[in-house]
Amino acid sequence: GVYAYIGILSRTSEISEYYVAGRVVPAFFNGMATGADWMSAASFISMAGGLYLAGYGGLGYVLGWTGGYVLVGVLLAPYLRKFGQFTVPDFLGTRYEGNTARLCGVIVLFCASFTYIVAQCFGIGIITSRFIGIPFEWAIFVGLLGILVCSMLGGMRAVTWTQVAQYIVLIIAYLVPVVWLSTKLYGIPIPELTYGQALQTIGELENKLGILKHHVDAFADPKGAFSWVEFNNFWALVLCLMVGTASLPHILMRYFTTPNVRQARESVGWSIFFIFLLYFTAPAYAAFAKLEVYQNVIGQPISALPAWVTN
Repeated sequence: GVYAYIGILSRTSEISEYYVAGRVVPAFFNGMATGADWMSAASFISMAGGLYLAGYGGLGYVLGWTGGYVLVGVLLAPYLRKFGQFTVPDFLGTRYEGNTARLCGVIVLFCASFTYIVAQCFGIGIITSRFIGIPFEWAIFVGLLGILVCSMLGGMRAVTWTQVAQYIVLIIAYLVPVVWLSTKLYGIPIPELTYGQALQTIGELENKLGILKHHVDAFADPKGAFSWVEFNNFWALVLCLMVGTASLPHILMRYFTTPNVRQARESVGWSIFFIFLLYFTAPAYAAFAKLEVYQNVIGQPISALPAWVTN
């Protein structure tokens, strides 16, 4: 409701305001909006789950996705903003003096965006169906209708301010349960300082329960010896995720909306900070979740299982 209300307040009938109005957005808020733009279904639903399953090896995702913004800040955002166009295809068409490059840009943008949107729609369907108790197929359209109201009325201006509100909701929703678990288990409301103790307890429970542990060394083979294959796979994953993040169309669009080149650079810095808040917490989330499962689910009779397992 809040997002839709912001979209309605930001409505405009001027085509230029779909792009230009965003350029009054300061770097701080543009960084917050970029954080919300980036940390969507993959980060919010899957980041802690990936670390839960992969252990230390899952840190490749954290490094790659965050490192992509270093590439954006150093190599892309300031120069795209300095060029003065509003979209990447516009930039390509002007830079290479013709519509062929522009068309190639549109095709690449469409393919990348379509793939990304399919994954987002799947996430929207899961969350909406759980949240309001309707079938998955209907839930996708309900979620998309909400997005339509948020964005179509005001273009980039509406999207930017909606995403600022979205980031605030998102980060509070992510941090509250982790802070609560940290306080409940160890009496300290800073999960980054306490999940080391949770990992130690997990190690003891794995030995006690006879659970096969993930390798402590992400670069080790199944026998525990150093493996160049695992080492290369890890850093190849990091590099691919960095380059992929830096080239996402909806992320590059964000830096056309800043007032000037310096603000474009600063907004990348703020983006990294706002993304860091969630990514720095994700390993703690994974550790506390695994500890809850080991202590309250594994080895328990069905009658004693927590209510969330039934749900």
